[in-house]
Amino acid sequence: MAEGTLTLAIFQEAEGWRLPDAHVEAIRAAAKGTVVRTVASRAELLGVLPKTTQLVGFPLTYDQFEQMGASVEWVQMTGPLGDAISSLLPAVRRGVRVATAASIRGPQIAEHALALTLALLRRIDDAVLAQTEHRWAATEIAPAMRSLHGSTVGIVAFGTMRDEIAQRVKALGVQVLATSARPDDDHIHIDEMLELSRLEDLLVRSDVVIVASPRHPGSKPLIGRRELSKMGGQTVLIDVSRGGVVDQIALLDALRRQRIAGAGIDAFETQPLPSASPLWTMPNVIITPSVAAASAHYWEHATEVICRNIRRFAEGRPLIDELTTDWFDAISN
Repeated sequence: MAEGTLTLAIFQEAEGWRLPDAHVEAIRAAAKGTVVRTVASRAELLGVLPKTTQLVGFPLTYDQFEQMGASVEWVQMTGPLGDAISSLLPAVRRGVRVATAASIRGPQIAEHALALTLALLRRIDDAVLAQTEHRWAATEIAPAMRSLHGSTVGIVAFGTMRDEIAQRVKALGVQVLATSARPDDDHIHIDEMLELSRLEDLLVRSDVVIVASPRHPGSKPLIGRRELSKMGGQTVLIDVSRGGVVDQIALLDALRRQRIAGAGIDAFETQPLPSASPLWTMPNVIITPSVAAASAHYWEHATEVICRNIRRFAEGRPLIDELTTDWFDAISN
């Protein structure tokens, strides 16, 4: 790798946690020829930013990122994009290379989306409730069960996240529709790509809609009242995106009016979800507490991706999950 300084900023300051030494040493070995230093607080990070050329972790507020100067050449994120999009776009346009954590988080999020889908269609929530009551509920549950096989699944996501979800649902014998960032976008597990301008077409045709798109700050929800009205009364919505991508007031109204059949929700505008929220007790709703990306092996997998991108950056090759201006344009609405 070319000379430089890589700042490893993976920590949880309030809990006193930082990336374990074994992972740090693996990253240090991959970054030969580059000084690698670790920080464990935001204050420490801000102090070393002026001499940082590569930043791994990105635990910054977004105004701080915009002000960090011209020294940073590459940023590797290890968590969700969140509201960072509004700050990352100007950075990408001025030449900073930015890689997301899509390959780190994608497999788990895809599995979680599929789990929520199957739980709703196969009425696992009703079965678990009956189990807690020691009640044999076959005659109650069986008539409400649906099969995913032979249905149409619409995926509202981009890039790696979209493709991870498509690969898993396709294996269950479904037709897969998905949003596309580019006219030439293609993937072996997706039957039809639709540009985001054709979102309503995707919603009308889908029995299950899986939303895993990042939120673009300042934009209206991607799935709002109008979009929900395009779904049929038997459609199931799965939200493993970020709070604000799906308008939850509109979603609650659609559920109450039975305009959609159910929802599996892992993303909330307010977290934790307030105990008074009607979503907690809605029938045909499964709530998980923003854990779609969780895994006991998260940092092992993250370290592998970080090391691969360190080598790619050194060789001047495209990064895994590298952001482009085309990608930003695709998710803006």
